[in-house]
Amino acid sequence: MAAKIRVKVPTAPSFLFQEIVPENVFDLFKDDPLFLLNFFDERALRMLQKLRDKFGPCTVNNWYWGGANHLRGYRPLDCPIGAKRSQHKLGKAFDCSFENYSAQQVRDYVLAHPEEFPYITAIEGDVNWFHFDVRTPTWTGIKVFYP
Repeated sequence: MAAKIRVKVPTAPSFLFQEIVPENVFDLFKDDPLFLLNFFDERALRMLQKLRDKFGPCTVNNWYWGGANHLRGYRPLDCPIGAKRSQHKLGKAFDCSFENYSAQQVRDYVLAHPEEFPYITAIEGDVNWFHFDVRTPTWTGIKVFYP
């Protein structure tokens, strides 16, 4: 069996690309994985790294390790999961689960300390994962939305 390719994300160095894109997308670009940076807003990657630095072990996608999550980071435009105009499809959103904190604990902290997460402009409320995105806001502060 061939060794698995492990490719770190330069803008979020504690993450592998396999953690933030679906398996079929990674397979398509595994010969030039740094091309995958073009799929993401750099601000989202920086905030993803900041969240892992602050809260510790964090899972986005886990397919690489045999898990079921493929679509909690980047989603292709034709992906039927989520909203039609999802920020995930623009590389501006991630859904995270933290090993040592609940989603609500992370939401509460981010809302209380927005200066630590300057690019986060929206988070999803009342879900058991931490969704954040870096969309261009028409508001000030961090908006909590309930789809």
